[in-house]
Amino acid sequence: MKALYVADTLQAISVIEEVSNRRRQSMPGISRRKFITGIAVAGSGACVCGLGGCATFTKIGRTPAISAGAYVLGNNKVKIDLIKVPELGKIGGSVKITDSGLSQPIIIARNSEAEYAVVSIKCPHRGVEVEYRHTDKQFRCASLGSSSFAMDGAYKKGIAKKSLSKFNAKLDPLDKNTLIISI
Repeated sequence: MKALYVADTLQAISVIEEVSNRRRQSMPGISRRKFITGIAVAGSGACVCGLGGCATFTKIGRTPAISAGAYVLGNNKVKIDLIKVPELGKIGGSVKITDSGLSQPIIIARNSEAEYAVVSIKCPHRGVEVEYRHTDKQFRCASLGSSSFAMDGAYKKGIAKKSLSKFNAKLDPLDKNTLIISI
């Protein structure tokens, strides 16, 4: 992915340099050194933005998607077979479900031995996915704006100004390997 951004940046610099050469012929006044320095600064900024905040452009975070065979939708519930979802096998793990059968995509985070937090995955500001930050005990927008939300989806700070939707989740009392989420 980094190579893609570098290639795009180099292509953009090439196009801008070509346009600049045409303009320089009709509008003298800017030195080549000043132009190249400006392009280098702009290109570096684009690279850093692109690599550091990829989700800003794609709206997709780094949270892995759960496989379709690991959960069942029905009766306003999502039942997840935790044996099939290794990411939720450890405290601090998280996954997302973006199934069209859901009213909105969700993110599931395991924040303690028997506690799971489930919220809508799309930040209310621009629809960029949020990610779970276990060390901070919060969800955070993957965009450069970095709005943050409490474990229950409540807005904490940032550009968003609205909370994420929260969904109740509990382990099935008859089968501790099944997580039930009420939608």
